[in-house]
Amino acid sequence: MTGSAMATDLVPPNAFDSEQALLGAIIHNNDALDRARDHVQPGDFFEPLHRHIFEVMIQRRDAGEAIDFGLMKAVLGNADLGGFTVGGYLAKLVSEAITVSGAASYARLIAQAARMRRVLETSQAAIAAMTAGSVHSPTEYAAYMIEALDEVASAGLSESARRVTLGQGVASVLARVDQTRLGKGILGVPYGVPKLDTSTLGMRPGQFVVLAGRPAMGKTTVAIHIALTAARRSGAVGLISLEMNAEELAERVLSALAYNPREWDQITYRAIAEARGLSEAAMARLREATEACADIPLWIEQQPGLTLSQISARARQMKLKAERQGILFAALIIDHIGLIRPSKRYSGNRVQEMTEISSGLKGLAKELGIPVLGLSQLNREVEKRQDKRPILSDLRESGSIEQDADVVLGLYRDAYYLEHKADRTDVEEDRLARCLNTLEIEILKQRSGPTIRIECFCDVACNVLAEAR
Repeated sequence: MTGSAMATDLVPPNAFDSEQALLGAIIHNNDALDRARDHVQPGDFFEPLHRHIFEVMIQRRDAGEAIDFGLMKAVLGNADLGGFTVGGYLAKLVSEAITVSGAASYARLIAQAARMRRVLETSQAAIAAMTAGSVHSPTEYAAYMIEALDEVASAGLSESARRVTLGQGVASVLARVDQTRLGKGILGVPYGVPKLDTSTLGMRPGQFVVLAGRPAMGKTTVAIHIALTAARRSGAVGLISLEMNAEELAERVLSALAYNPREWDQITYRAIAEARGLSEAAMARLREATEACADIPLWIEQQPGLTLSQISARARQMKLKAERQGILFAALIIDHIGLIRPSKRYSGNRVQEMTEISSGLKGLAKELGIPVLGLSQLNREVEKRQDKRPILSDLRESGSIEQDADVVLGLYRDAYYLEHKADRTDVEEDRLARCLNTLEIEILKQRSGPTIRIECFCDVACNVLAEAR
């Protein structure tokens, strides 16, 4: 067998072994084809025979037929297999097979090799055209090269970022509707607050969600609750913590997981940090919480002062890590947007710096096909109003956050302001007692849904959040 011919003695880029391993996996378990075909096309195969086999596999799968040894023998016929018999070559394919969970990764390798060949072919053709001996305007050929290489660059993007036709877009929506009606579809990544999930359909792929509030309103508490919920129900979650280190976050997570409303002695994260006054029963609950954490795919990046490009690189690495483990990379959470180190492009112009950051986070969400949740501080104008509940214009330093965000959630704790008010009246004392553990989440903006206010139970000291009943 020989690979695709090229006008050079160089061995063109190829993933021949991966092609064999993927085809063998499909023969062994037909479900591998369903995982692979979203990432690779028949034309991406280097070996013509493999390309033919893959085409027939797709045809048979679409027709509802099984893909087995008998079918493959009929497909191969008397083809030249380089000294192998048909049965022997099929056995070799199966022996090289990878697991179903690895099918997507091998399919991507095959597609990447095909794109490398396309770049090489375009470059070689350009060299030949530019060294033909005649002088002419390179404009037309340069335009061709740009178009050809742009196809390669576009193919390397996430499925959610690729150019699609209207027909492909509506077909995808209809397929998702059908799957959801059958109970198989997945809406968005859950926030872990039922009314919020119902109102927003969860955090959907490609969305940039902003969680905004003044200091001490519970932004980190809510973010950790969302992160834990998403990691338990949907897949791996990346948490870029530009403010707290991993140990501080871990204290909050342990406090939340060890929380039991039926116990009289709740374990605050401050008590965990001090490591004093913890009973044996409390320590037992903390050990159980520690064991539970071992299986939660929540990945914390604690390096401070990251730039947007560094965050993007780490997010891509997390996505690849999740794919290698056979799980979905569900969401990226950034605490918080204001601590992202800006590039030097708009040095000194904070409004333009924040515009670059917010548009970059929206772009990252679309590129990776995941929701990106960013925490954001509100400006001090809030403190000048009698009603200190957040509004969209309170977003600090840049109106572009409001513009780029698909969803903006505002947090408000009335108890915080009452606790810090001197000379409270009896009415205010009563109000404080009633709202001590109350946090309001208000949907300030949503492109495709209602804007409502949701009342939650929140024990800030234990990092616990739940929808109020």
